[in-house]
Amino acid sequence: MGLKEDKIVPGREERVAACMAFGGCASGIGKQDKICLKNNERGFSQAGLCQLLPTLGMLLTLPETAVIVHGAIGCGSTGFGMNTSIRLHHLLRGNPNAKDSLWFSTNLDESDVVHGGEQRLEETILAVNEKYKPKSIIVMHTCTPSIIGDDLVGVIEKVRPLIDTSLLYSHCEGFKTKVWATGYDVAFHAMVHGFIEKDKDGPPPKKEGRKPGERPIVNVINLASMGKPDEVELERLLNAIGIDVVIGPNFADRETIRRMTQADLTVSVCPTHDDYLVHYLNTEYGIPCVLKDMPIGLENTRRWLLDIAGNFGLENEALALIEAEEAKVKKGVEKYLPALKGIKVFLSAGEFRALVTGGLFQELGMEIVGLRSYHHDDFGTEFYDRLIEAQKGKDFPIDIANFQPFELVNLLKKVDPDLFCGHVFDNAWAARLGYPTITIFRIFDHYVGYRGFYEVAKKAVRNLRNHAFNAKLSQNVPEAYRKEWYEKSPFAYIKSEAA
Repeated sequence: MGLKEDKIVPGREERVAACMAFGGCASGIGKQDKICLKNNERGFSQAGLCQLLPTLGMLLTLPETAVIVHGAIGCGSTGFGMNTSIRLHHLLRGNPNAKDSLWFSTNLDESDVVHGGEQRLEETILAVNEKYKPKSIIVMHTCTPSIIGDDLVGVIEKVRPLIDTSLLYSHCEGFKTKVWATGYDVAFHAMVHGFIEKDKDGPPPKKEGRKPGERPIVNVINLASMGKPDEVELERLLNAIGIDVVIGPNFADRETIRRMTQADLTVSVCPTHDDYLVHYLNTEYGIPCVLKDMPIGLENTRRWLLDIAGNFGLENEALALIEAEEAKVKKGVEKYLPALKGIKVFLSAGEFRALVTGGLFQELGMEIVGLRSYHHDDFGTEFYDRLIEAQKGKDFPIDIANFQPFELVNLLKKVDPDLFCGHVFDNAWAARLGYPTITIFRIFDHYVGYRGFYEVAKKAVRNLRNHAFNAKLSQNVPEAYRKEWYEKSPFAYIKSEAA
């Protein structure tokens, strides 16, 4: 079986031996046996994330699409919270009249659990198509219908000939994997099967090759990795060395996603997010790929651009651009360097983004004193070594955790950073302790390429100089945990089943 034939996406525990629980030094993560890491568990878990949430977040970005959540009504309720982000994305893309995302629930009840929900799902698909006439409909299979044995694929194939609408489906039952990042694979799977493999027009033919004098076309994958400002920056850089760009699949229509099969190269912006689609395009359409760097920070951006340029004999053009851009941005950040030199920073995010952002901070003269990533797989291993090498061998603690704020707060108290950089829900915990915080990703900010390097430096200095709100907050909120917890190791509840 392969990506094209699979009806259900395998969990990342099996596909890439992903790890969800590890505590120790950065130097140790690459030395552990992969099977041991995969089987690590927690004796106590405070929080987690279901793979349905990233799947829903990605699929709701598709324009003129209706999402049907097949299951209990609560499973789809997070769609409300995602509307704000998705509408902001549309505004940044020049669409001020963007509407809320369309999502529906089959709202299975006790009777459906006994008798099955297939009929209700079929009726819901037909009703949504008739009333709203979306260009595509996505059905998300959640825990309840999976447990009772509803045949999602059977219903989809029965309904497909009855409507002139692209039908996509995703098996995103939360109980099937603890690695929430599997949800990105599930979203790609839905798009591949709905817009390419099972599309009414059939799969596009393979591209025969570039015509003489034709500019190369590169797919840049934007799944949860970039806002519009970052897309503009990467397109600017690639256009400058003679490369045309197709950006997708987030916020891309059916035609754009199908056009991705006709590119000359597929480029990942985050290997953790993107490898499933990259491998599909490589396996089924023979499109070569770059799947190893994220263009955040000077060195990573340099490698990313040169890897792409090397596929088309454009290394000289890329080097000229890199030298010009680096000279300009280094001059721009000169005024910030004295305030950043020696600052101790703690990072918390998806593994790859946290690691490459750590490299950016080191280029600004800062020191990494701790890192919490939401899961671990092989894509990140060598980057831990790079961070340690850049600090002349100085190690730092890491926590592999699907959130688990009790571990994060304990670790922060022990390493006592000068600055915390994480996603907004992580920043709230650091702010309670009084630390200056900056977000590691917001859709309307710059993070990638040379513009991102400058903007992150500016943001760090601004927040270091004025974090009075966080300081006052720490003085006026109670401790989240008992004193006894802070006396223990932050990793006290992590155990290895393999051991």
